[in-house]
Amino acid sequence: MTVVLGVDGGGSKTHAAVCDETGNLIGSGTAGPANWETVGLRGAADSIGDAIDRALAGTDIRRRDLETSVFGLAGVDWPSDVTRLDAAFEQLALGGPPVLLNDSFIALRAGVTAPWGVVVIAGTGTVAAGRNREGRTARTLGLGRVLGDEGSASDVSEAALRAVARAYTGRGPATSLSEGLCQVRGASSVVQLLEEYSRGGEPEFNAAPLVLAHAARGDAVAAGIVEWAGSELGAAAATVARTLDMLEEPFELVLAGGLFHGASDMLEKAISREVPTALLTRLEAPPVAGALLAALEHRGDRPTAEVRDRLGRSLLQAFR
Repeated sequence: MTVVLGVDGGGSKTHAAVCDETGNLIGSGTAGPANWETVGLRGAADSIGDAIDRALAGTDIRRRDLETSVFGLAGVDWPSDVTRLDAAFEQLALGGPPVLLNDSFIALRAGVTAPWGVVVIAGTGTVAAGRNREGRTARTLGLGRVLGDEGSASDVSEAALRAVARAYTGRGPATSLSEGLCQVRGASSVVQLLEEYSRGGEPEFNAAPLVLAHAARGDAVAAGIVEWAGSELGAAAATVARTLDMLEEPFELVLAGGLFHGASDMLEKAISREVPTALLTRLEAPPVAGALLAALEHRGDRPTAEVRDRLGRSLLQAFR
């Protein structure tokens, strides 16, 4: 029996899963964070090893039996990252050499029907990545606003706070976000909201759902923020598609990350204006499904739609 391993290693947790060539899920496991930039190389390897062992628990499969393994990892941003992680992962003692990818590529594979297309991830940060029919890949840096990646849920939250501050000082128009942010933050007034933030109040907060909701209700300031975010995300997707010579044909564009949980028509229309040939679809399956599909493809299999759907359903149950 063929058994392959897929791993999704992020900044807060690691998912590992093993399946056979039919997409039958054999085991799954969750462990701690695996972004080597925050937990170190040893910490990342330990988290991944723990997740693998939990996925194999209760089976007679050992690590050395795993013929092909694909890892989608946060923190794999440059070729040097792959080199250092390859060395660190030797201790995992897997059956074959691991394939290490930036985690955006397994989200892409989990969301597309065929093994090509583009993904835009907008959560704490944002990144766009793609793969064309010939197998060439490209992505944006995914390293934050300073290096050109904008439009994340965090950016939308910041823009909302900035709009409220401008409305308060008179530099910007009034907005219903002022009252909305006060409610989200538990502040009795805009003055309290801004004062607490200025004096070291919790710097991270998720106001993106609020912005999407107020934009849908007609608040012009909120709508402007949503339009801006959609334009940035769409432009990133278009850049990747252009690099891969995909802009002249229809392709699937997977939308992943917290910003898309609000299912905003306004946001999606703004993205579509930048990439009119894209067929937008929201990611439903856990990204680790993409790692498993990529592992099967790496060994020469061609997973059918039935295999893809079976894996997606099983993993949603396993990691709910």
